[in-house]
Amino acid sequence: MYFVEIKVKKGYNYINVRVGDNFMISLIKKDNVSLSILETDFDVFTDIVSTFSDETLKKDCLISLDEYVIPEYFRNKMTLSLQTGKTLIGYVIFEFKNNNNISQVQIDKLCVLERFKDKNMEVLLLEGVMYIAGEIGSRNVIVTAKDTDTKIIGIYQALGFYEVGISENGNLYSVSVSTAVNSLKLNERFRNIEPDAVDYKSLKLIKKITAGRSGNIYLTQDGRILKMFTSSSFTYVKDREETLKYIKNLDVKEVVKPKHLVYYDGVFVGYIMEYLPEGEPLWSRSNEYSFEQKLDKIKAIENVMKKLHKKNIYICDLNPDNIFFDKEGNVKFIDCDSFVIKNNVINVEVDPVYRDPYNRIVSSKTDLYAFAITSLQLLIDEKFDKNATSLDIEKIYNKNKNKLPVSFKNYYDKLFKTKERYYLTEAYEKYLDEIYNEEESSTSENKKSGKISVIILSFIMVLIAVIGYVVFRISR
Repeated sequence: MYFVEIKVKKGYNYINVRVGDNFMISLIKKDNVSLSILETDFDVFTDIVSTFSDETLKKDCLISLDEYVIPEYFRNKMTLSLQTGKTLIGYVIFEFKNNNNISQVQIDKLCVLERFKDKNMEVLLLEGVMYIAGEIGSRNVIVTAKDTDTKIIGIYQALGFYEVGISENGNLYSVSVSTAVNSLKLNERFRNIEPDAVDYKSLKLIKKITAGRSGNIYLTQDGRILKMFTSSSFTYVKDREETLKYIKNLDVKEVVKPKHLVYYDGVFVGYIMEYLPEGEPLWSRSNEYSFEQKLDKIKAIENVMKKLHKKNIYICDLNPDNIFFDKEGNVKFIDCDSFVIKNNVINVEVDPVYRDPYNRIVSSKTDLYAFAITSLQLLIDEKFDKNATSLDIEKIYNKNKNKLPVSFKNYYDKLFKTKERYYLTEAYEKYLDEIYNEEESSTSENKKSGKISVIILSFIMVLIAVIGYVVFRISR
């Protein structure tokens, strides 16, 4: 058990951190205390649900979590989790409301576990809510408290909340978000903008290069390549900011990384990416490649995947359009903002054709499924519809499987029928091992059978010799 001796007002270092075994969207860390936005970290959700007093709600939530589904209670809400190591300190659950076209944040539940009371942990949770409300553009944060909750009312009032009305659950308290953000200096404390970040206002866009699912890519007047996110989801953009900061310092040369993150009035909006060398996407001339050239490209893709997986980075949106080869034949992975550096992520943004039907949680297994489908397109020279299902692809495979060597057929047969996921080269090695073991087993059986035959034959010959000798003696 951890015991936290810390005062919130003394200041924090605001950095991106790994919490326990999961990656969450981290807002702050001080010593062993972390405040994070909770998304799909099911273990932490389970800890939170375990504190609920409503047994029916608790049971319903736990059933959903056992199936890796975010419970209905948490839908359209945001949860901040305060932890020390893997131990839950407290949490706050809130949602965004519109009242006469005015955005407001309503706090539904604020909880600090009993053994962490009297440590000002409630203040830290509330400051996190007010900071996010400011980033979203909400005008007020509203919370309900009963007259008997004098201690928590005192905390609200110290942060600038004032009583504005009465509800069936108690008195309503509200705080002006802009006032709180400025007076408590929340932006300075919660934002973590790197020194080399770029101000969007300093960029002049001259051309839109392409539009994608998550954002648009532009060419700037000074020749830089800018990706601007189009999502209005705070958690999505915040998560991408955290991920790209990590990828920016990645020591894998085959990944086209961010050079600078871009901000508009302190809010993350996109990134400047490294220049892409002259070359072409994997799919551009696939029908011109020999089988050996295709294998070389598949091996090159595998090698980059292995490097990333060793660092617990998952590509997530692996497909032929995101794999690039320069003029020298060197592979480059583009669209790194789709990478995942967290556990327990269920990705629904990947095109159905690359979505693993057996493994829902993003991992090396889901990457290997997408890699197998990408490789299959290259091997049979057929581009698949992005909305094709696993069954659709299996039918196409069955029509073209005779084009593939036996070892490849063995690989894809297992892919479509089981949860097993391997690199293609590893599957080939496993196939050779199985053949070798079968041959060795067969040879051993033949040797064993041969030895038995020799022994039996020798016994018969000795027996004949003995009988012959006896007959000879009798006849004399």
